[in-house]
Amino acid sequence: MTNYRIGIDTGGTFTDLVRFNMSTGEISSLKVPSTPSKPLQAFVGALKQSEVPLNNIEGLVHGTTVATNALIQRTGAKVGFICTAGYEDTAYIQRVNRQFLYDLTWDKPTPLFQSRRNCIGVNERVNAKGEIVTKLEDADIDRVIDHVDAGNYESLAICLLFSYLNTTHEKLLANRLRERFPNLPISVSHEIAPIWREYERSSTTIADAFIKPLIQNYVSSLKSGLADAGFIHPWSLMKSNGGLMNADAAALQPIHLAMSGPAGGAVASQRVSALLGLNNVVTIDVGGTSADVGMVLDGQISYTTEYEIEWGIPAAIPLIDIKTVGAGGGSIASVNSGGFLQVGPRSAGAVPGPICYGQGGTNITLTDANLTLGRLNPDYFLGGKLQLDRSLIDAELGRLSKILGMKDLELALAVVEIANENMANAIRMVSIERGHDPRNFALLAFGGAGPLHGSAIARKLGIPKVIIPPYPGGFCALGLLMGDLRVDKVWTQSFRSDRVTPSEVVERFDVIADAAAIELRQQGFEGEPTYEYSINMRYLGQNYEMEVVVPSLRSTNNESAKEQIESAYEAFNRKHIAMYEYSMNEAVIEMISFKVAAIGLIQHPKLATLTDTGTQITQTRSVHFEMLGTVPCTVIRRKSMPVNVSFEGPLIIEEDGSTTLVEPGMKVIRNPYDILILEVLK
Repeated sequence: MTNYRIGIDTGGTFTDLVRFNMSTGEISSLKVPSTPSKPLQAFVGALKQSEVPLNNIEGLVHGTTVATNALIQRTGAKVGFICTAGYEDTAYIQRVNRQFLYDLTWDKPTPLFQSRRNCIGVNERVNAKGEIVTKLEDADIDRVIDHVDAGNYESLAICLLFSYLNTTHEKLLANRLRERFPNLPISVSHEIAPIWREYERSSTTIADAFIKPLIQNYVSSLKSGLADAGFIHPWSLMKSNGGLMNADAAALQPIHLAMSGPAGGAVASQRVSALLGLNNVVTIDVGGTSADVGMVLDGQISYTTEYEIEWGIPAAIPLIDIKTVGAGGGSIASVNSGGFLQVGPRSAGAVPGPICYGQGGTNITLTDANLTLGRLNPDYFLGGKLQLDRSLIDAELGRLSKILGMKDLELALAVVEIANENMANAIRMVSIERGHDPRNFALLAFGGAGPLHGSAIARKLGIPKVIIPPYPGGFCALGLLMGDLRVDKVWTQSFRSDRVTPSEVVERFDVIADAAAIELRQQGFEGEPTYEYSINMRYLGQNYEMEVVVPSLRSTNNESAKEQIESAYEAFNRKHIAMYEYSMNEAVIEMISFKVAAIGLIQHPKLATLTDTGTQITQTRSVHFEMLGTVPCTVIRRKSMPVNVSFEGPLIIEEDGSTTLVEPGMKVIRNPYDILILEVLK
């Protein structure tokens, strides 16, 4: 019997499926329209189209934007926020910084619950040393229960002061509430985000509670649907940090799905970069709704814990550092209040979609503009599964052109250029603003629309090389199959380098690593985990710390422990120099929190080498470029491209899930791993 592993990535516009044959190593992909109002419909539809019997699926991994969309669109639950008395306004006070420094009318963002009346204070107090100052009494818990009973809440978020140091009160309160309301989802801060800084911890816990009922229903529906169809094997979801978690764990801590979909693309990008021997790569995933930008730096994915649902509403979870902008194939072109052309962030999505889909869309989109310029084949969109109608665009394109005083082709080109500039700006944010010169990087472009815009973005930024991976339209789904089971644990307590012994640090890491390993095995992993360690450090007197990856820190003899902790201090000094161009090697270092990731390695797909590409299929059609005007352009099918043969632009390369544009002044080869490598002609 042939077994498969399946990755399904549900985006805002399309749902992608990648199928990995575990016997032959063959990889195939397909794409179906997403169904935002009924996300399970597209999931099941993709499975059916894959034609793989469910009992032949050994493993299934899912990436979803359900949590992301609920947070952005604020369509989550009615949350009751329970905190230490006197701190009910934490979610409203937030931080003193402002999004727009000189905007005197700017309002702080609204918390993810409906009213200040939904904040419940309890009389208890744990101090900064973790000592109980005011005991939580049963009578006060009863008062909270009565309030919750009358509040008709759909979920609860519990965040008591300094609970990351002493969990006694939070556990007592959570246990009583779970006993009284067994069907009410409850998020508890020491379980979700055991970190210091009260606002960040509160906001993260509230966000988890906000989406918990939705994700629990979503996961439950998936489980029952798969079970009814006869699927009996375990399945996983991708977390925001590129690791996998099983369905039950996802339902308990759904905030880790906040960037589930884009994470798959980052994981796959690292694998492809390593295959090509590239250490520094900027990645861009352009789908139907947005463009997600990330980095592979020194061969490693960039991570952060500074995710914001919107400006000023943080969710302090470990996640891959991805910058998202509203620029995708469905991004709508409009005239703003100043009379200028604007592209995005509004999107036509999957329904009704661009005008050329013929599904009722009425707004010009980036896809419509590319079709007008001849860059898309109306008869081969999605491999011919969706016919595009160029004639439907004319009326709206003419209306906008008249308003702006432009010709139709000029307007279409302007729409594409603005979208390209928006994407290039996102890359500048993750590179130049952080001290990295994009000219020293390669650009890895994927997603349904990424390969179409990669050349232009690289030209704007001076990037000399563009990489188009295999299956670019389903690359995030492929990345789902390249992830490993992962459990991240954090322990927060401040230590000073001049007062702590190395053995204390190493022993603390032992405790955290053991807890992470236990949770990993609870998710079904039976092998020996690998571990990654990091410490949040700062110099004494600084306000903010930085996370530093440190060497393996497990219990050894005292001399070895001293060497290990000294190497951690050296790693911090090196990172401080890289970030701020100086270090204070003799200064006291504060260690704020300690993190361990326990990773359960699983089998990944490997890109097979190409043998025979068959007969080269070449066509010609008229394509419009800014410098050349409308010129004949060679069009070739990717599957028929010969290996290691150079082609010069202008050239269009078509495949089932995407289209690659090789601009004039560039060349492209297809390497033996079916990776397209575009370079500037010298």
